[in-house]
Amino acid sequence: MQTYRQSIIDAKEPWFKSAIRSLNEGKFAFAKEVVVIAAAYFIYMFTRKLIFHDAAENVAFSHAESLISFQIRVFTLWEPMMQDWLFVNARWALYVVNWVYIFTFWPVIGLTGIFLFHANRKRYKFYRNVVLITFVVALIIFMIFPLAPPRMMPQYGFIDSIEEFGPGFYASRSAMSYYNAFAAMPSLHFGWTLLFGIMFWCTGPLWLKFLGVIYPLATFVAIVATGNHYGVDAIGGGVMVLIAVVLYQTLIYRLRKLGEQI
Repeated sequence: MQTYRQSIIDAKEPWFKSAIRSLNEGKFAFAKEVVVIAAAYFIYMFTRKLIFHDAAENVAFSHAESLISFQIRVFTLWEPMMQDWLFVNARWALYVVNWVYIFTFWPVIGLTGIFLFHANRKRYKFYRNVVLITFVVALIIFMIFPLAPPRMMPQYGFIDSIEEFGPGFYASRSAMSYYNAFAAMPSLHFGWTLLFGIMFWCTGPLWLKFLGVIYPLATFVAIVATGNHYGVDAIGGGVMVLIAVVLYQTLIYRLRKLGEQI
């Protein structure tokens, strides 16, 4: 009887509402997510083309010079000393952080996203929307404030550990064509890792809470030790994500209260 009634409701439902519901909840829901991700990457590559010209590159290096000079003046340029200590005393750790940098970001985010999509659609949508919000904000900042990463500033003692110690495929010129090398500030690499760390912590099991702490900490060490980000990039990415979480959660609460009043 319930199935019959539902079929009557579906028959009366406008076609466009039915299509939207099918995209959000039906068999096409996962395909829709893939399209959203592909579109986001297309937009990312489009903005990359906008800033990859000589004038923008000069601006990116000028911003890096200004940032480093400021850190020197306030005695906070600690990243080259960290890299130098690892190079001299624990060179093996540079191999480790290289692989941590590459293989604990997209693989973890992708697999966790797929699992969450099937296990808890409501929670998945929350974190997906926070990722998209911070992605859009970061793209705007990347275009306004392109910043050369530390690995491109060897004159200040920075090293590119991935170029030095591999893996070679990631340091190749062909690999560089798939990402924006001047998108250092804010660090989405750290920001999104922090977001997933929060998600792991809030999930419940003790081992997942432990992972929620270790994951962003390991990422912070990796992005700095490899020379891909300044410490302040991570701070910027983390603050941006935390603000997005609070504002989006507040928006959901306000809309829910408004719905109750209506």
